[in-house]
Amino acid sequence: MSEESRPILSDAIPAFEMFMMKWEKLAVEHAKLRPIVQPGLDWAYKYYSQMDETKAYVVAMCKQIIS
Repeated sequence: MSEESRPILSDAIPAFEMFMMKWEKLAVEHAKLRPIVQPGLDWAYKYYSQMDETKAYVVAMCKQIIS
């Protein structure tokens, strides 16, 4: 099974970041949508900050783990 046919964590994190950037841009460019988009972004920020504190995030982003 090749990498292209199965999702991997290192692809999920950049995709999540791209989702957040697109929604942030959507909220800025279409102010009427901000009340709809903002609650989703608030949850995304919450989970992103939690993800940032895990070793899985560090490994997925190819950063060295220092014990």
